[in-house]
Amino acid sequence: MQKVFFAGTHRTRHPADTLATISPLLASYGITRLADVTGLDTIGIPVVMAIRPLAATLAVAQGKGATLDAARVSAAMEAVEFWHAERAIPAPAMTDTAAADLTLPYPVTELEQHAGSLLTEQTRMDWITASSAVTSAPVLLPRPLVRIGRHVRAGWRIYMLTASTNGLASGNTRAEAIIHGLCEVIERDTTSRLTGQAADAQEYIDPATVTDPCCARHLELLAEAGAWVELVHLPNRFGVPVMVCHLWCEDAGSAIVSGSGAHCDPGVALSRAITEAVQSRLTHISGARDDITSLVYRPGQYRPPITLGTARPWADIAARYTTTHATDDLEAIWLAARITRVTGWEPLVVDLTRGPGRSPFAVVRVAAPGLIYSARHVIPRPEPSGAAV
Repeated sequence: MQKVFFAGTHRTRHPADTLATISPLLASYGITRLADVTGLDTIGIPVVMAIRPLAATLAVAQGKGATLDAARVSAAMEAVEFWHAERAIPAPAMTDTAAADLTLPYPVTELEQHAGSLLTEQTRMDWITASSAVTSAPVLLPRPLVRIGRHVRAGWRIYMLTASTNGLASGNTRAEAIIHGLCEVIERDTTSRLTGQAADAQEYIDPATVTDPCCARHLELLAEAGAWVELVHLPNRFGVPVMVCHLWCEDAGSAIVSGSGAHCDPGVALSRAITEAVQSRLTHISGARDDITSLVYRPGQYRPPITLGTARPWADIAARYTTTHATDDLEAIWLAARITRVTGWEPLVVDLTRGPGRSPFAVVRVAAPGLIYSARHVIPRPEPSGAAV
């Protein structure tokens, strides 16, 4: 479908239209409130929380965007995605079966796993039907990889596959949802490989040179708030723009918050990184998650961080990426082909969409054998000895 909205993202429908369509359905997914929390911070980039009290995972989902409507849609759809991954997983096509007894086009050991996983080709699991993101051919995928949440189990089992939200995505169309899932697995694989890499694996971007209108406005708001900002481009094996934003403010000087983003359009990738960093800061301010370390709130005086390296002009980075796609279908196919070229295995898509009547959106879970993901999603940055953290 043709894209029509380009402010910080690419969408086939304007956020206001999407919001009007999904708002009557929110209660069906247990969402009781969409709360604008932008005003809890001094920055002004829109951030919204979607409240889902009976969630089997996070009761608060967050969204961000270039506009308040975009942030509302982002928060609502993230909560809807979580609902689907908790409750709408397809019934098993095969039960208690080992990968060795199936004809799979990928090694099961190349799927996301916990550290120290004991998964082998002989491990017996339930399987659901996914489809290739390249050919649409049906492919079996382990059900434990896709279902998330705290559910009662009849028996004890070892955790092997990582049931995460990596690749869980939604969109106005199926192709749009697949794009976001593919971009996320690329982004997470790229940032997860930063640990142990040399500082020169990252390229710093001079914020003053950023000409993308949406990103320039974000950076203007950050400058007005007195924030320290570090923008990073991460060259990667996929040839897809992946950007990182590290953010520090004196009023919360004990922590640097970070955000990352991937997209075929480098401006969109950078916008996602900046807005995600702002969203992370609001997570700390609101205390919306139970896994925030207490170190974030420790008192004391801290110096602004130090950037190690020379910043490059934004034009030099953006000029490396010239591939454009007028429709979401073409973009989804291109991204899937990039991953397949790198790993040798086609990424897989599980359709999760379920809801009242004909759903006006799509929810999918993308799985990409051969890609990795650090579940804590910490984005490391080189620092001199003794620098603030």
